[in-house]
Amino acid sequence: MLLLFVSIACANMLIPSYASVQLEFLVPEALLAIPDAFFVLVSAFFALIWGYYTDRVDRSKLIMAGAFSWTIGMLLTAFSINYEMLIISRMLSGAGLGCVLPVGYSIISDSIPPDERSGWFGTLAILSSVSNGIGQALSSFLGPILTWRFPFFLLSVISIVIVFILFFVKIPQRGAREEELIELAQMDLEYQYTISKKDLSSIVKKKTNRYLIIQSFFSIIPGTITIFFLTSMLNIYYFNELPIEIRLQTATIFAGLLGVGYILGNSILSYLGDILYRKNKKNRTRLAAICLILSVPFYVITLLLISPIQIANLDISYPTGPIETSEIARYMFLTIGEIFSKYPNYIYYLIFGLIGTIFSAGPVANRNAVMIDINLPEHRGTSVSFLNLSEQVGKGLTLLISYFLITFLGSIFQMMLFSTLFWIPAIVMWILATRTVGKDLNVKSMILSERKQISLLDYIFELEIQMDRGIQKIHDARYYIFSDSKKFDALLSDAIKIFNYCEREGENRSITNIGEKCRKLNVRAKSIKQMANQIFKILKNEDLSAKERDILSEDLRQIDLMIAEGKKSTFGELQIYYEDAYLKIIEARLLRKNDLLKCMSKIIDAIKIYERVKNLLNERLEVINDTSDLPQEDLVAYEKEKKLYHKASESLKATIKLKEEFKGIFKKLEEKGIMKADLMKISELTNEYDVNLSDIILETFGQDKETKNAILKIIKEIDIVFNKYDDWKEVELNVF
Repeated sequence: MLLLFVSIACANMLIPSYASVQLEFLVPEALLAIPDAFFVLVSAFFALIWGYYTDRVDRSKLIMAGAFSWTIGMLLTAFSINYEMLIISRMLSGAGLGCVLPVGYSIISDSIPPDERSGWFGTLAILSSVSNGIGQALSSFLGPILTWRFPFFLLSVISIVIVFILFFVKIPQRGAREEELIELAQMDLEYQYTISKKDLSSIVKKKTNRYLIIQSFFSIIPGTITIFFLTSMLNIYYFNELPIEIRLQTATIFAGLLGVGYILGNSILSYLGDILYRKNKKNRTRLAAICLILSVPFYVITLLLISPIQIANLDISYPTGPIETSEIARYMFLTIGEIFSKYPNYIYYLIFGLIGTIFSAGPVANRNAVMIDINLPEHRGTSVSFLNLSEQVGKGLTLLISYFLITFLGSIFQMMLFSTLFWIPAIVMWILATRTVGKDLNVKSMILSERKQISLLDYIFELEIQMDRGIQKIHDARYYIFSDSKKFDALLSDAIKIFNYCEREGENRSITNIGEKCRKLNVRAKSIKQMANQIFKILKNEDLSAKERDILSEDLRQIDLMIAEGKKSTFGELQIYYEDAYLKIIEARLLRKNDLLKCMSKIIDAIKIYERVKNLLNERLEVINDTSDLPQEDLVAYEKEKKLYHKASESLKATIKLKEEFKGIFKKLEEKGIMKADLMKISELTNEYDVNLSDIILETFGQDKETKNAILKIIKEIDIVFNKYDDWKEVELNVF
């Protein structure tokens, strides 16, 4: 929030210095807003890019990059030697701000519970408003004294300090404060979903998102014109008789007084949004719509209460020459007091302006909270960037055409009055959002609940795989029980470490089933290790007789038998499944002479088994992302699994091809008048009387020579297909 506070200060800091920039670079008045227009548009464009990558990569690195970008941009602004360099430096600052906003909002949303988000985003809106005011105040008050460049230099130094602080900030996990994902956080499990390109369309298709994005474009237009031109309008047209030394400052204060209402509105309406949200999750959008409707008439009345100030009506004796620097503050406050005294309409200007800006803060205070509420954690940076893009495009286009509007409408005042019309479509969008937000909230909640269950199941599955590896290590140890006692002991030690880890995780995370299984396996592994080590120790004694050695060897064989009879690993079961699938093919080969339908059924069974073996192995292999850190024993197991996966894949392809060939044979038989119903009847005869299938087919359907030859050819094709199967398979039956 501190980072956002400082970065937003630079957004409008150039506005009060337009006159100085015009004088220094000799820029036409119509082009003065160009640097800020490009700042806004570049910020919007980069917000979309940064927002997408916010939901994909490490957010701490991304926000550092953004902060660094606008810091450099502000430094270059301070040292701009011409108008072109000023434009480029403002664009660089805009690129950085476009990163900081979506990343910052994404991080804040993961730090705050859903029922407190309006309050926090309201606080952020207050800080943004204060930041805007401070940025303009720095330029208004320090600019005339220390040149317009100094505020940019000062702010860039502050931002360098904040970039340094960022190195020590811990970023929360994505989705950490979602109600549906609290169980994951309690178990210290991460929400690992990230955005993909196909998700962009789903974000835009979500109705509430669309309504909020569209309303942002329209609702920012009156606000932009007010922020950028109210001070200038008061300064040039309404306070133009005041002494030049206090004119700008006085205009800035009168414009800034309306900002007090904005701050109050965010303070009150953001927390009201949270209170109402706890009662009904649709209430944030309802509150925003009502507030925007109420703000319009108050804004119009506020504008109509502005009138020119005539210095002759003020009971103040201004110096004939320039006002001394030390006297500026005194004369400025005297002038403000006299304006309220002699022009009571400015009291009403303040009252109606405060009420109007309080209501105008309602949509701002609750908009981001609604956007965060309805979108998945991995979509939030992108959705906020869409919102920011719409807002910044509206702001940028407004600045680009502002002087055209002034010319077309005749004055800044007329342009400001005309801009209120853009709040009408914004109000319509908020009303539509009240109708769709409930459904979007329910859909998000359902998805997160499902993903939580999947994440928990995935974690349990990972523990199951680890436990399975421990079991496999025990079985692998069998091969070394007579040849390498150290290797045998090392494998059992590895298995015990795995069981200890799984048992501990199961107990810590209340996965009692896993914990209990691992406890039993751990006890058994330790018992085997202890018994074997005792025998190994005795066998080292050279004084043992041959009979004693035979007895000890028999004891080792009993241990070997105990391991063999124990629980097999899933990998061991997968080997059996793989071989069972091939046995189905052998059965199919044998049945080809008697029952083609059963033959086909066995082929289909084999395909199902190969698919299951392949999928289960794929899940085991996916757990390991990097094999470089695996111990040698684990690497051997990994290679075994990989090899079996390859064999299962090749066998699956071959068996599917065998199935397709068989379909072709059935089709050819149908063309010769032998349907599946006929084959079923024939199969009953072949099974009952143990006769050859081809003999019955030829006897029944081969009366003429042509048909007989065709059927013989088809039957021979069956044998050819099976003979080709092993070539297609291209793998040995044996796994090891």
